[in-house]
Order: sequence, then structure tokens, then C-alpha cells
Amino acid sequence: MKLPILMLLLAFGFQQYAQTNVELVANFNPYPSIGYNDIWGYVDQQGNEYALLFTQHGTSIVNLANPSAPVEAKFIPGPPSLWRDGKVHGNYAYVITEGTGTGRGLQIIDLSQLPGNATLVATNETWFTRAHNIFIDDGYAFVIGTNGVGGMHILDLSNPINPVRTAYYEGSGYIHDVYVWNDTVVACAEDSYDLIDITNKSNPVLISVSQSLPGIYAHSGWMTEDKRYFIGCEEFDQRDVTVWDLQDRTSWDLVVPQWQMTNPTPGNGDPVHNLFIKGNYAHISYYKHGYVVLDISDPTQPIMAGNYDTFASNSGTYNGAWGCYPFLPSGKILISDMETGLYVLNFNGIVPVELSSFTGIAMGNSVVLNWETKTETNNHGFEVQRKSGDEFFTIGFVNGAGTTTESHNYTFTNENMIDGNYQYRLKQLDFDGSFSFSDAINVELFSATKFRIQQNYPNPFNSSTKIKYAIPETGFVNISVFNSLGEKVKELVNEIKNSGVFEITFNAKDLSSGLYFARIQSGSYSDIIKMNLIK
Repeated sequence: MKLPILMLLLAFGFQQYAQTNVELVANFNPYPSIGYNDIWGYVDQQGNEYALLFTQHGTSIVNLANPSAPVEAKFIPGPPSLWRDGKVHGNYAYVITEGTGTGRGLQIIDLSQLPGNATLVATNETWFTRAHNIFIDDGYAFVIGTNGVGGMHILDLSNPINPVRTAYYEGSGYIHDVYVWNDTVVACAEDSYDLIDITNKSNPVLISVSQSLPGIYAHSGWMTEDKRYFIGCEEFDQRDVTVWDLQDRTSWDLVVPQWQMTNPTPGNGDPVHNLFIKGNYAHISYYKHGYVVLDISDPTQPIMAGNYDTFASNSGTYNGAWGCYPFLPSGKILISDMETGLYVLNFNGIVPVELSSFTGIAMGNSVVLNWETKTETNNHGFEVQRKSGDEFFTIGFVNGAGTTTESHNYTFTNENMIDGNYQYRLKQLDFDGSFSFSDAINVELFSATKFRIQQNYPNPFNSSTKIKYAIPETGFVNISVFNSLGEKVKELVNEIKNSGVFEITFNAKDLSSGLYFARIQSGSYSDIIKMNLIK
């Protein structure tokens, strides 16, 4: 049974997770003395997957045929630089850098000969010699941060080796990055975001500008797949992640003004870098926090869903995970760490609160409930509920383990109960207030506080049935079975019994169908139950 719980960590005081819902497949560090920048992915015509790992000295093309043992297929050198980025269009990679040495401008790499080879087929310096970022959509490249000036070049890639510039757009501020889909661009322009109409690729037109927030640095971001919400990353560590509603393209509605890995205060040296969205998850390279995943099923309430810390230290600021790529068909996640290179990861999605067992037993005049979880995510705890009439009501609360992939055992004792049949269930509560119910279980309390004989089960029965009885004090006990004529047909118990609860089996295979009576006698106590034998 699964209790869905995510619904995961909304803003309840975030803690640092070393590894949650993410497993390491491989770490590949071919140039430890050089350092790394961004990352992207490529899939060849045979379906083979590759990582484009951008280093400070060039592009490492890594074969992921065996994802647990990555192998470099080709290295394409470029100008030394702390910043290098690239994207793929068709069988070509388009790489830009802030470097000014040999190979500056736009490098175009032919990937069609992989896995055997990859070739630098062109270097273009026509419009810029340096650039900070590049985005490709629908056959157009959008190059920004060129030559230290923050405008946006739009390049037509119809001829993939010889791009043609269709327009240059001057933003409201230095454009650090863009997100493009169809005829629309979101430009991350320092202290705000620009929404731009590019229906005419030769004439970009500004639609609207977001409000400027104190301390904001509009660094990067991505649209949700329904293209309603833009989720931005604010690299200056004032707000980290923001969510904007763009249902009305003429205005920016800030629905989540701040989401951070750590709380209490911003500005504590925990900046965020780049964010990408696939399905209901936002995948983030979060510098020294490593790889972080948010569940954005409800974009207005981003919830932490996973983390893998690629940076062992907690010191420094701009260290750790630089880039992220979550779009490989295999589902593998690629991360570039500035110090330790390529990480191939599996994100396992939301781990629910999963019950492996839920049982109850009678002990004296108490009912003891026990349950075990295999995994937990965002688990605040369990309300223990007991049914009375047609309604369940809460009788206690047991704290949960938060988020864990380890099994946990829980217990709750319902004390001072009278004999009877009781029904229990668990109400599992998340930190964000969402909840789910377990299946209900029945527990019969049949204590030895008084003489009792319980109705046999099953009844009617065929051949055999069980009878439970209780003795509050040590004494002689006789249980005999009589037919409808009052004749004794079997003696089940005839001995001294200590106080306690007992169960016996009445085997009637030699008797004919009909009505029978079981009588218990102990001292002055006597009682009778009716049993119906059907063959």
C-alpha cells in the first residue's frame, strides 16, 4: 500500500540533503587539473547517448553507451575560459565561450561521425568573438552576453555550418540567458525578465517586463511544459528560485517570491545556478548543494523531491554543480561539477510513504498497533484513528521520519479498552498539510478480565470450527458439546486452567449436520453458544 505524500517539502525550513531519491551511476573526471563549466546531451541516429562536457579548455564529448563507465570519444579544444556553453541542433553542436584565443566566436562541431569521431567544421566570428550563453529552438540559435554587451543575436541555422543573423535585440539590461519556445523569448536581463515576441525573427518586439525585485539577479530559468509559469534562478542568493505566472503575457504575477535550499536568511553563500524543467520536475544545478530536484506538479508550491550533493565541502560560494541536463531518452541525469567533472545520475522520482505492514494485537485490556514504512518523503507523522459508529476519530499522533529511504518501525498502544471489536486506520500527514489514509484493520479485544466464551468461527461451519474463551482466575474448566436432544457428543476441555485467553478447535467430522451447543462451566460460571454444522 502506498500513501502518496508529496507532495514534498514546501517551505518548512529546509535542510541540506546529501542524497535523496537520487542514485549515482558514474562520476567521470577526465581533466581534474582544468576545471569544468556547463553540460549538454546528444543522441545519435542509432540512439546512442553522449554528454557534451564543457571544460575550461574545450569540449569533451563523452560516450555513455555504458553509463556506468563513461568514455571520452573526442576532445575539441577551444580558447581557455571560465565560461563555456553549448547546445545541439541536428547533428551539430554550437559552442560559445568567453575566451578570446584561438577558436573564439562560435564553434560548430559535426557529431554525425560518432562514436568514432567528431570534427570542428567551422568557427564563426562574424558578429561576436565572445559570448556567455546560447539557446537553440526551432532551427534558430539565440546567442547572448556577446563581447561583454548583453544583447541577443538571433541566428538562422538553415545552413547549419553557415548561420545567418536575422536580428539583434537590445534588452532592458544585460541578457545573461534566455528561454525560447515557438514565437516567444524570456530574456533574463539582470534585475528583471523580458518577455519578447519573435514571431518575426527579424523584428523582436518587447511584450512585457517583470518587476524589479531588491537584490535580484535574473540569471536563468525555464518555462513549465504548459508554458504558463516561468521558474527563474536568482544567482545572487537573495531569492534563489522564483515562480512567475504568465497566463496574461502583458503582466508578470510573482506567485512564489522565494524558494531556497537553506533558511533562515538569504545571502549566506548558497547561490543557485541553472534550472531545467521536464514534466513535473525542475532539475537544478545548485552550486555547492549539487543537484537538486523540485516537484512542480503545483508550480505555485515547489516542493523538494531529490538531491545529490556533488560538492563534498560546504565552504566556498561558486563551487560544485554548474550545469544540468535532464533530457536524455534513457532518463539519465547529467551534471557537470566545476571541480569533479561529469556525474551520471538516476532520479527515482518521489519516494512515497510506503507501508510494508500495519497490524494490531490485543494485549490484556490494550490494543497495540504496529506499522512499518519502507520509504518516507516529507512525512510529518501519523494520526491514529479508531472507528466509533460510522465515523473515525483521532486517538493519538506518532511523529514520522521526514524524508528517508530506510525502513522505520512505529507503534501505538490504545490503553484501558473494554472487550469488543475495533477498527483502526492511519492518517498520514505531510509537512505541507496533504494527507492520505491507510486501509483499515480490525482488532478484537478479548481479555481475561472475566469469564467469557466467544461465538465460534466460522459459523455455520463444515467439519471444524474454533472457539475462544477467557478465564479470569485459575480453576477447573469444562467445555462440552451437546446435540439438539441434549446429548453430550464431545468433551473439548476438562482440566484446571490458569487465567488467560484460550482457543480450541471443535472437529465435527464424525457428526451429522444440525444444531449443536457448546457449554462452558468453571465454578459458578456457565454459558452456552449455538453452533450450526452444515455438511
